[in-house]
Amino acid sequence: MNRAKGLLSERVSIWSISPNWGAIYYILFSAQTTAALCMVSWREIVVRDKDTPTETLIAIGQASAPLILTIAAETLVIILAMEAIAMLAERYLKKRYEVGKEEGVEIGKVKGRAEGRVEGVKQERKRNEERLRIHNARLDAWDERRLRAQDEGKPFAEPMPRLGDDGDA
Repeated sequence: MNRAKGLLSERVSIWSISPNWGAIYYILFSAQTTAALCMVSWREIVVRDKDTPTETLIAIGQASAPLILTIAAETLVIILAMEAIAMLAERYLKKRYEVGKEEGVEIGKVKGRAEGRVEGVKQERKRNEERLRIHNARLDAWDERRLRAQDEGKPFAEPMPRLGDDGDA
């Protein structure tokens, strides 16, 4: 796998670390080895003030060899721990992203429902206003007929229109 697909990628066989962590491994290893060699060299030079330079170099090599192996193993443990922490962090963030995504979808649905209810109320209000306008027009026409019949002295028995009569419901 490549880096874009996550932390799981091909491994460097001898250390079993991904190439992404290889540079960090070598930097840590080099820094620790340099510090250890400096301390061992300083100690051997101070302690072996009567030895020849060759004997001092041999003593430095003998004291440094186990340290270098220990540093290599210790650096590997540090890198593997960092890799594990990064993997756990990636899983946690992915899980949080999914939870956040689900929460966002749910909030969107709730918001959409609320907006839908508001729109439904607006449409119902428009329908009611239209029904009321039609009813008022029918009521005005009825009242005009009633007044005309009254002026002509004719009896008027037509019932007053009610809201909901004749299909304006």
